[in-house]
Amino acid sequence: MSKNNLNGSRSVSSNSFNSFLSDGEIIESGLEDISISNKHNRPSSTSKAQKAKRIRFYHNGNKFFNGVVIPVAPERYRSFDSLTNELTSILTKSVTLPNGVRNVYSMDGKKVSSINDLEDGKEYVVCGKGELFKKIEYTKADTLRPKRNPNVRYHSQSATMVPRIVVPDCVRPRIVTVIKNGIKPRKILRLLLNKRNSPSLEHVLSVLSEQAQIAVRKVITLSGHSVNDLSQFFEDDEVFFIYGNEKSSPNDLELEFEESKVIQSYKKITVHRNGAGPKPKMPNKEMNRNKESEESLLKKLSEDSNLLLPLPLRNKFTVGRKVIGDGNFAVVKMCRDNVTNEDFALKIIDKSKCQGKEEMIENEVKILRKVSHPNIMSLIADADTKPVLFLVCEYVSGGDLFDQITVAQKYSEEQAALMINHLVSALAYLHNMNIVHRDVKPENLLVELEDNKIKLLKLGDFGLACEVKSPLYTVCGTPTYVAPEILAETGYALKIDVWAAGVILYILLCGYPPFVSQDNDQERLFDCILSGQYEFPEEYWQDVSSSAKELIQNMLQLDPNVRFSAEDVLDHPWVQSCTS
Repeated sequence: MSKNNLNGSRSVSSNSFNSFLSDGEIIESGLEDISISNKHNRPSSTSKAQKAKRIRFYHNGNKFFNGVVIPVAPERYRSFDSLTNELTSILTKSVTLPNGVRNVYSMDGKKVSSINDLEDGKEYVVCGKGELFKKIEYTKADTLRPKRNPNVRYHSQSATMVPRIVVPDCVRPRIVTVIKNGIKPRKILRLLLNKRNSPSLEHVLSVLSEQAQIAVRKVITLSGHSVNDLSQFFEDDEVFFIYGNEKSSPNDLELEFEESKVIQSYKKITVHRNGAGPKPKMPNKEMNRNKESEESLLKKLSEDSNLLLPLPLRNKFTVGRKVIGDGNFAVVKMCRDNVTNEDFALKIIDKSKCQGKEEMIENEVKILRKVSHPNIMSLIADADTKPVLFLVCEYVSGGDLFDQITVAQKYSEEQAALMINHLVSALAYLHNMNIVHRDVKPENLLVELEDNKIKLLKLGDFGLACEVKSPLYTVCGTPTYVAPEILAETGYALKIDVWAAGVILYILLCGYPPFVSQDNDQERLFDCILSGQYEFPEEYWQDVSSSAKELIQNMLQLDPNVRFSAEDVLDHPWVQSCTS
């Protein structure tokens, strides 16, 4: 697919519901008759519960992680995927799983594909997509029934106790450069350290060993100090030399020209300069309004002041007359709960306009039914008829972030940190479920205001969202916020959302995006994104802290492997200090 097929700004209205409507968000459930579902009133199973199997799961190749024990029962996990999703959510709190849990193996390397294949009291190994099973001596526990350790914090998770490693205070998300000892020019690696892979010095050495494919026995800083304590990885030194059993020498600390060039290139992600020329502008907010004929179904729905809902919804909600959003495939009207008088947004979708998008539409509804988070717009109820799909969604009164930026121009670090905290909290939640949003932008962020200040931000418009089971290649998104790996068509995953959030953070602090084309040439814009070159002009950034700039740099890393994850952003000192 050509890069030129990237969606432009898919918002359709300047009011609070422009983020509901998009070409990619039209929903079709495939039901012939009228039906309704409500995520808050689902029937519970009345079948007799079976005894749960107590299973210990280890992390593939990780001899320092003693595993987690969870009860596995058919009534708790309806499918094998539901089990791997929960394992992903549990294990990512302690170990690094870039692609989540995708495969489960017995201790002798036999792949497990069904919950029925798991045996009570046995141990298994989990790993991500494409990983090879590693047969090592995993840390054994005395019993499969875990005992409470007063020195370990535990996550409360129904009938299970999941140990959480206590991470020292010195550990923070950080990207370091590692030089593997050998013949010059030596191999240079970059590594993202965080609380999941660096809770101890032994863990860091294990990660270094895996990345460098040697048993790392010794680490020396560029300043010549031997690393004997975990905290040294999080101090001033950013470059480290690693060794196996060989001896080190003073000459090792001298960098050759090619080595220096490579290391300096990592620091040229951003350029600090005094501004020259006009201040860049925000991209235009293109509307995608419905321009159908007078006979259009959407036209009639938008003008129908006495619109009748399907009977199940009609008993609960009353539709207002005012249209608060419209697009090529849907209109949005206000509706009100007949009992509580609470306002909601009713999205009405013309299914005849959804030809060829059925799978994407079904996927969006599936995701909206699954998610529940304070920083994600909620789907309250939905009903399906032959011509039209009705979605009752949460109403967010303050409009979208794009309109707020237009008025405010830029925000204080405290306000920006609050918004990024809310956005990345939503992303961390989605990413732990292996869901990527793929269209994070200000138009899709709804806000609530208090005294003309943003107090709450919610992520909406899941028209392009999908579950990541393997690298994705579809070129999609909005040009200003699209990640380089999407443009390069090399395959992408969850961290494209973090790149988009980094672009938004940059905008919040200065009022314009980091990657722009003054003459609106899309190919030049893409070249800027692919090169990763952007600036912090002194005239617009002189009052912004170095910590905030550092976080932007870490979110806008070209290499997704070292780019911060959503949880890394939440752990960054700038976010924590500004939101505490």
